[in-house]
Amino acid sequence: MTPTRVRPAPRLAIAACGAALLVGACGETPTPTPADAVETPAPPQGPPPVPLPQLRSFDADVQQQLGDAHASLQASIEAGTVTADEYGRLGMQFAGYGLVGEAEAAYLNARALAPAEFRWAYYLGVLYDTASRPEEAIPALERALQLGPDYVAGVARLGDLLAGQDRVEEATQRYRHALTLDPTCVPCLVGLGQMALLGRDYATAVTHLERALALAPGAATTRYPLALAYRGLGEDDKAQEQLDARAEATLNIGLGRQIDRPGVFDPLVLEMEATAVTGNVAIEARGVTAAREGRWDQATAEFKKLVAADPENAVSRNLLALALLTTGDRQGARQQYEETIRLEPSHPRANLQLGLLLVDSGDEQEAIARFRAAVQGDPGANMAYLNLAGALLRNGDAAEAVEVYGALLDRDPSNAPARLGRAFALIRAGRHVEAKAKLEEDILARPTEMAFPHALARLLAASPDPTVRDGTRAAALIRDVSETLQNGEVAETTAMVLAEAGAFDAAVRYQNIAIRMAEEAGMTALTADLRRTLAQYGAGQPSRVPFRPNDPVFLPAPFRPATAFDDVTQ
Repeated sequence: MTPTRVRPAPRLAIAACGAALLVGACGETPTPTPADAVETPAPPQGPPPVPLPQLRSFDADVQQQLGDAHASLQASIEAGTVTADEYGRLGMQFAGYGLVGEAEAAYLNARALAPAEFRWAYYLGVLYDTASRPEEAIPALERALQLGPDYVAGVARLGDLLAGQDRVEEATQRYRHALTLDPTCVPCLVGLGQMALLGRDYATAVTHLERALALAPGAATTRYPLALAYRGLGEDDKAQEQLDARAEATLNIGLGRQIDRPGVFDPLVLEMEATAVTGNVAIEARGVTAAREGRWDQATAEFKKLVAADPENAVSRNLLALALLTTGDRQGARQQYEETIRLEPSHPRANLQLGLLLVDSGDEQEAIARFRAAVQGDPGANMAYLNLAGALLRNGDAAEAVEVYGALLDRDPSNAPARLGRAFALIRAGRHVEAKAKLEEDILARPTEMAFPHALARLLAASPDPTVRDGTRAAALIRDVSETLQNGEVAETTAMVLAEAGAFDAAVRYQNIAIRMAEEAGMTALTADLRRTLAQYGAGQPSRVPFRPNDPVFLPAPFRPATAFDDVTQ
């Protein structure tokens, strides 16, 4: 259920006499007027009203929840027993459902009745912030933090708001204060890094942003300002590394398709969000909260309740499946994913996860069917495409794998795994001329990634197609690769290049290096293959097999979804 946001009501003003007015005790009792005097209206008594909005767009249980809460508040008002907590709790529910104007009225009354209470002042500031009203959010949060100066989430939120208004010195002050309270406050480190960037203090920016990234490596948004800081220092290679890593995080997380942002734990906001649920929605919210906090046993228990309450709900089944999978119950997870698909055959996440479980059990054909369904259910899902193409390649259907990789690249040209997979699928299909052309394009598109020149060097050195081979170009490529990578595969490729040039003694030396590394790694089958090629070099014969049929490049490992729990209901 997606709540409809009601247009905010006009901001309610509290009379100058403040809380005293709200309880009917402002000023002296007025002198009675003469009987023949004109009668004037009595001053308003009690707090300003909190209206109940139109709720027709909400689910029935939500309408019931809000209606009952509002009726309870009205009863307390009429009895003269209303408290700040009653106003505040209703405000939390209104805010949780996006009812900004009504939440504002309730919070203002709560704050007026309990001016020393931090939470109501804070919730009012958060409400203004989430409603994109920074001119009201900033003073509201400043007032709240006078009452609770050590609330880290509030200090960080205020810092972000001040930064957004270009109040750099004030924002910097708030971020620094938050870090004295919690040195692991990632948004504060990011904020300080961005403030340093504005001042062109690139070294300080790098220090703060690297620290933030170390604490939250999945927060891809941190990488862009870090790249700018490195660029400001003239370290373009490091800047490009950050941009490439950011691209991978945003383009290859599959169904999530979102950039992870660094966050700060805010228990008051979590408490507010938890009030805006009822019935099955409440059970789901408790389970989701537990999952996000890593309390998977509790999450599993809540999701089981949810499934028991509504066995025909695909979302509930999918949530339970993920909880079971995370806690190691793979068979239980598989059953729940199968039930999810029974209820919703096109469910992208369930099809993807079930496909991965089928791959693990060796059932590639059925896994391919699930990955196809995941692609059809969500045509923008990078991970579904990657897993479908990878399964096809592992299954020997290289030609269709080329098509699937190509379809993904039409949507997402920067997707490095798809580019590399396409090249290997073309090679596996024997289409070396096309593979050569695509790899040349890939090198231009992803200049910092050595996998592309490495693969092309092998193809140019050892392709059986003489129109593809180019020993001079292969030698130049492997020299560049060797400056960055030194491993058994590079040694094997170097031997191929040397053999193509007729330098068989040198080829034998490098092939022996590759053999030694394979033996040290305990790779018996690979060692045997390498020895057969070594015999060729010893006999003065170059290789005409750039990649063996059983080479791991033709057996790509599955891509698994990001672990962020926020993605699972999609």
